[in-house]
Amino acid sequence: MEYYLYLQEPNPNLRYPYWVMVAKEPLIKFQIWSCRKSFNCILYTEEQALEIIQKTYPESIQIPKPKSNRWKNYR
Repeated sequence: MEYYLYLQEPNPNLRYPYWVMVAKEPLIKFQIWSCRKSFNCILYTEEQALEIIQKTYPESIQIPKPKSNRWKNYR
């Protein structure tokens, strides 16, 4: 399983910053049926979040966050 982890900064809708894990397949071992899992930065550091991910998915590989395709079709 490939995934990437990034920091979601707080905005008016979020009270706290979160580490967001995005995978290419559903995260069934976390009891989540989507491809995203968040870790609250107040409770977990980046190292702790990575440790939890590696413990749950030992075969997982961390990849760099893809660049945005937002302006791909802009001329």
